[in-house]
Amino acid sequence: MERCAVRAGAIACAFSLALATSAESQALTERTPNLTGAWVAAPSALHFQFSHRFSVTGSDADITDLFGEGEITNYPTFDVALGLFEGAMAGFRYSSTSVGAGLANEWQPYVKLAPWMGTGDGTVAVALTAAWNGANQSIDGELAAELRSGRLFALAAFRGFSDIYDLPPGVPDEALAVAVGAGFKLNQYVTLTGDVADLVAGPDGELAWSAGLNFGIPFTPHTVSILATNVTSGTLSGMSAGARTFLPDGAIGPVFWGFEFTVPFSGFARWGAIFDPDELRDAPPIDDGGRRVVEIDVSSIAYRRPELEVPVGTTVRWVNKDPVAHTVTPDDEDATWGSNRIGPGEVYEHTFRREGRFSYHCVPHPFMRGVVIVRP
Repeated sequence: MERCAVRAGAIACAFSLALATSAESQALTERTPNLTGAWVAAPSALHFQFSHRFSVTGSDADITDLFGEGEITNYPTFDVALGLFEGAMAGFRYSSTSVGAGLANEWQPYVKLAPWMGTGDGTVAVALTAAWNGANQSIDGELAAELRSGRLFALAAFRGFSDIYDLPPGVPDEALAVAVGAGFKLNQYVTLTGDVADLVAGPDGELAWSAGLNFGIPFTPHTVSILATNVTSGTLSGMSAGARTFLPDGAIGPVFWGFEFTVPFSGFARWGAIFDPDELRDAPPIDDGGRRVVEIDVSSIAYRRPELEVPVGTTVRWVNKDPVAHTVTPDDEDATWGSNRIGPGEVYEHTFRREGRFSYHCVPHPFMRGVVIVRP
């Protein structure tokens, strides 16, 4: 009990510091293998994440046995989430080989809310997650915080479980866990990360840890991570204790190697027009020095107003709010308007001085398409 109190105090202090300092909303390259921070998917955007971890068993139980007679055991976790509205998403995680669950197949539907998101460098972001672990029949929850300052970022989480281990009837297995992680951006595309987690109340468990090297693929929203860890499952309970917590020593390797990649189905965001087409079609004009200007946000790898009607003489301004570059390229190859590469935070604008239908697309992401209808 004393050990739990000491660990709880130490990590709770770090968690409090995370809340008292602060961070901007998190990019996908700014997370650790076992902590997702306060990030949520954009409204109507579908997010897919695949984490594959494996162990090598053989005479040395070492990754070098992979080139000899070693046997590989795979531990994949799939995470699919849909942005519901600003600051909220719903999803599910599925681990097909879980050593910590009562069943081999571990399902975890969840809802995540981010009521407090930072708007600049050095501001706090906080998120709440409510989940149900179908294998353990456990109600799980997480309070997460993140901060970022320059190239550094820090994550913290406090987790609770009603039935973390699926222990025999009559044996209490309610649990609390805390986790902290950090990362350093080596450059725009490469980040070095790591985290630890520990059970501070309830059944004893092995300290969980992970380390990863995250890569952002240039001019895309996708990320890839190479990692090492001692946990196998990507659910909240699986990421809170080392895998050998659940099996005797020698039954499983001490280190699991793996990779992870994220695939945002950002074009899916355009499906929001089905439910509220006027929101994507009409935009209030801005009076910019006597000019009539209408803005189109470019975010989640989509033109947020893919069909826009404006009168002749209107200036349309495209604002790139994505972390990747886009273009506004006319479908008509003979057109005299259109942008070069629009980097993150940059804008492109064009004044339409004649009526007609002007369709366009993004060269790096050709599934991004839009049209400006200019009326008299």
